[in-house]
Order: sequence, then C-alpha cells, then structure tokens
Amino acid sequence: MNRKGFLRSLGLMAGGIAMAFTGLGSVMGQSLGTGSRRGVIAYVLRRIGVMTPEQLERALFESGLSEPFDLGAELAAMVREGELAQSVSADGLVYKLTESSPADGAGTGAFDERMDELKGRFEAERDYIAQYTESSTGVVPVFLSIRRGAAILMKVNLIVPDVTTARVVTRNWMKNAHRTHEAVWESVGEGLPFPKI
Repeated sequence: MNRKGFLRSLGLMAGGIAMAFTGLGSVMGQSLGTGSRRGVIAYVLRRIGVMTPEQLERALFESGLSEPFDLGAELAAMVREGELAQSVSADGLVYKLTESSPADGAGTGAFDERMDELKGRFEAERDYIAQYTESSTGVVPVFLSIRRGAAILMKVNLIVPDVTTARVVTRNWMKNAHRTHEAVWESVGEGLPFPKI
C-alpha cells in the first residue's frame, strides 16, 4: 500500500472509531426509562431500607447507579401507584417498599458493596444534627453537632450570610461530618488516638 492509501485507510479507521464513540455516547446519554428508574429506586430501598428523598438521591447518584432524573416526580408516581409507601418520621418524609414494588433494575447487584457502605454511613448520620435559624438581622446561625445517643461528641456553631448558604452547610455536614470530626481531632489532638465513646 502506498503512503497516500495508508493515510486514507488510517483516516477511515479514525472516522469509524469516532462514529463508534459517538454511538456509545448517544446510548449512554439516554435517560433511564420509567421501569429502569423504578427498578433502581426499588433496589436501593431493598438494600438500605426506609429512606428520605435526600438519602435516596445521594445513594443513586453518589454510587454511580444512575444519572440524574426527576426523583421527586418518580417517587410521587410510585406512591400513587402503590409501589411505595410514604410516611413522616423525625427525619421528615420517608419512603419504603410495598408488596407491589417493582423488581430491581438489571445489573444493580454489582452495586451491593457500595450500598452496604452507604447504609452504614446513613445509620451513623442519625447522630449528626444540622439546624439553622432564619434571622432578620442579615446573618443566619447554623448549629452543627455529632452525638452518640445522649453524648455530644462535637459541636460547631457558624454564622453565615443567608439561608442559601445555611442549606449548603447543613447538607454538606450531613454528608461529611464523620470526616470533619476526624480532621478536627487530627488538628487539636496532638497525636492522641481518635476518641471512641
């Protein structure tokens, strides 16, 4: 094959690879169908148990199990159709499976280990407390703490400029308080072992 023919075939091959990746991207970019969305919601609830919408969203998207979709609309539809039961707990709205819940989505079993890890984290977070108080003075106090039963392990009080910031801080505290506790102890504990209470 001469140089010109070789370069032409190389160009065709590169074009074919580009088309293959474009095709893959269009398949991967498609949103989950209703059945798939409900299947992954059912899977997460089966693995973890009763959950708030915020916990469900974290489990679905942090694990990489699903790309973002309108979770609120899907939960409302599943409640209407008897696939989920909705109730109110100390954490707010929570969802659990019913006998009519759909089967798990295809391939979700590969996420079992990640779901077990998230379940442990959500259980630990029951002792994380994050609250804020709206104020007319232009500042918003945020109260953060970690408890173990009646014992207070850590308290942090912050002043932030607005409610939007307070919501971000409280949300991030609920996701990351375990790491914050360790980081603060490393900063002030001077090499002492992490306290186990």
